[in-house]
Amino acid sequence: MRTVTCQGRTFVTTNDVADALRNFYEAAQRRGRVVRIDVPIVTDSATGENLLSLVLIPGDQLHVAPSDEPDVDLDTAPLVESLTRRKMAWISHRTDHHRDTEAPV
Repeated sequence: MRTVTCQGRTFVTTNDVADALRNFYEAAQRRGRVVRIDVPIVTDSATGENLLSLVLIPGDQLHVAPSDEPDVDLDTAPLVESLTRRKMAWISHRTDHHRDTEAPV
């Protein structure tokens, strides 16, 4: 489990979600994109929420650290797949654009 701090919010989520969030955050930062993402989290005892919406803005800080919370199962597959598809689309787009602008060999 990992503790994530972003935009003044601190929450606990699984290792897979934290890793995917960090990778996506870094990709969005490099591209200067503002992105909205719904992050599955360990249920917040104060609010009862188990999904947190974040709007990642270039320049925001994201901190991920190990958590002492016991492991829990979250439905993370849709989030991880979604982030991977988005990141791959960015890479593919950049690669296609690069190919289009290269001079013929």
